[in-house]
Amino acid sequence: MPTDLRASLEKHNETFGTLLSLIPAKYYLPQDDGNEQGTSKYHKNKRKQKAPKQAIKEASKKARREKLDPANNKSVLDLQNDQLASTSKGKQKALTRDDSDGDEPSTESDVHIEDAGSDPEEVTAPDVPLSRPESIETLRAKLHAKIETMKIKKQGGGEGSSKDELLEERRLQRAAMRERRRKETKARIKREREGKEKSKGTAPPPKTQLLVMDSVSSPSKPDHHSQLTNVAFSSIAKSSSSSRLKTPSNPTQALQQLASRKEKLAALPEEKRKQIEEQERWEKAEARLEGVKVREDESRLKKAAKRNEKEKANSKKAWTERKEQLAANMAAREKKRADNIASRNEKRKEKHKGVKGKSRPGFEGKTFGRGKGKSKSKARA
Repeated sequence: MPTDLRASLEKHNETFGTLLSLIPAKYYLPQDDGNEQGTSKYHKNKRKQKAPKQAIKEASKKARREKLDPANNKSVLDLQNDQLASTSKGKQKALTRDDSDGDEPSTESDVHIEDAGSDPEEVTAPDVPLSRPESIETLRAKLHAKIETMKIKKQGGGEGSSKDELLEERRLQRAAMRERRRKETKARIKREREGKEKSKGTAPPPKTQLLVMDSVSSPSKPDHHSQLTNVAFSSIAKSSSSSRLKTPSNPTQALQQLASRKEKLAALPEEKRKQIEEQERWEKAEARLEGVKVREDESRLKKAAKRNEKEKANSKKAWTERKEQLAANMAAREKKRADNIASRNEKRKEKHKGVKGKSRPGFEGKTFGRGKGKSKSKARA
């Protein structure tokens, strides 16, 4: 019977062991809270000050290496067995040290030795209470106190004096900023004014005067004794030349204008004609620079006129065809209307005369679906 019970217990223990092996050790065994204070979010700045970047990199590399080491990835049972073995070894060492050092061994030590030799599984290490870290409130109070002491050391005075000095420093900074902005604005305005004056000084003088005395247009001589002054506005040379060189957009009219101009030039003497042609050449160049279109190519104008004439002819032809089509459609509609009216009148006359119209092909007027009914002879009988 005891053997069966022992076998059952061992089987149950093995089952629970397999279940424990499925649980990761970090979720089952209590973690060491020694580094809790270092990893807390409230000690972030302190952790940064303590460890340099190179040490952090080396520690992270070492942690990754240890994480990938198969010796560190032990199950819960393996860790428990290792812990039990280490505790038992430590106790045996302590007991042997007591036996060697103690001249008067007590009965209690004998009892412990006997118990350890008889059943090592029952021996457990004494529970040592872990040093709990300080609370968050205490750490926060310490942090605030340290910040206040640092402020006092930095400013070198009391709270009231440090506040007044800070306000005065900010006031002086704002005044200096305003003064600097004022100087920059003055310098910018001065630079803009100098640039405008330079541009005015280097600008070329106007070619033509807008306000001049027009002595040619006024036939009467000016009266020097009169208090009133006659001022006439002269026309601008550029605008007159460009307007004179402008040709109409209609190519036929442009050809007529060119022909009349050629006739006028042909009537002039040779020297004057050459002079006018040279002047016109320069005026045309200036007009082209100003963006005026000078149409003087006769071949292109003739092609454009021919194209316009062709377009006009095509448009006229399309218009006449459209008119003819409209007239034909109107005549067809009128004829159809007249035919319909005539047929209606004919039917009306036949109806008055009692003439029965011709039945349409099919079953119209037949008596297939009415039934035989009673004959007239039978009805009389």
